[in-house]
Amino acid sequence: MRSRGGPKRFLAQVVLACVLVSLLPLSGTVRAQEARHSAHAPIVVGYLVKTLTNPYFVAMQPVAQAEAKKMGVTLIYEAGKYDGDTATQTSQIDDLITRGAKAIVLIPSISAGIVPAVRRATAKGITVIALDTATDPPSAVTAFFATDNYEAGLLNGLWARKAMAGVTPVIALLEGTPGSSVNTDRMNGFLNGFGLNTRSLYVVSDQITNGDQGKGQTAMENVLTAHPNVNLVWTINEPAALGASTAIRAKGLQNKIKIVSMDGGCRGIRAVRDGLISTDVMQFPAKMAMLGVQYAAAAAKGQKIPALIDTGEVLVTTKTEPFVPSSPVSFGLANCWG
Repeated sequence: MRSRGGPKRFLAQVVLACVLVSLLPLSGTVRAQEARHSAHAPIVVGYLVKTLTNPYFVAMQPVAQAEAKKMGVTLIYEAGKYDGDTATQTSQIDDLITRGAKAIVLIPSISAGIVPAVRRATAKGITVIALDTATDPPSAVTAFFATDNYEAGLLNGLWARKAMAGVTPVIALLEGTPGSSVNTDRMNGFLNGFGLNTRSLYVVSDQITNGDQGKGQTAMENVLTAHPNVNLVWTINEPAALGASTAIRAKGLQNKIKIVSMDGGCRGIRAVRDGLISTDVMQFPAKMAMLGVQYAAAAAKGQKIPALIDTGEVLVTTKTEPFVPSSPVSFGLANCWG
């Protein structure tokens, strides 16, 4: 009995069946290849710093990149245009979300201002590690690795109180960027370390420098014009301290005014050695960058990471004071960065 439609139709059906059968294993192979490709797709980790005008964040970059290469992840290292540039950081986080980043290492420019963007990232399952500067609230991120900035400020305050014994303090504060937890913690630590009611009793000027050397110099010039009797200056970081030192030396007052600061960069430690800065509380950005990338990569691979790591703070000075922990310049030069 002949099939309906004749031999030509029968032959076409046989050919179609063979084609479909031949495609079945191919389809499975394609799916397997796609799965393997997905499994081996590069893990993207973002690393966002405040600005690359600050040597501290510049020093982090090669360490972070080397660690990312070692960990087998693709690192996107980006910076804001200036300290406090939340708009750029927000855009960078949103871009990393779009690019499928699995983790973000973030140094917030403004601790509270960046939180909405951080929450958009964590809502997508992205691990966010705050480095150096806490978010506000701190619970907005998965983890926080940093210098204990309050403790660092406290060391400066304790040292300054001892060093100023017998002298009525006349203090100027050279702040960084208001709204940053780093600025708040370092300044409050200094004030509390110096003693109760320090601000109301002894602070005669409070200037904003955004942690910039040029702004630090201008701020100090303004202080000396209004308060030529200032004898102690707290600065947010080394660039501000070096700017202040330039203004002070221009007035020939370098032997009458103490500057306490922090960072631990080699130029800051050399400034302590040379008598331009009285104290420099060291931070360790290489350690911070290494840990940030290591744990970001681990989290991106589904591993549990610690919620908090103190990366250390060491006061370096040429003049030790009783009961104030400190290290000599030789330690600073052996462990400085930049």
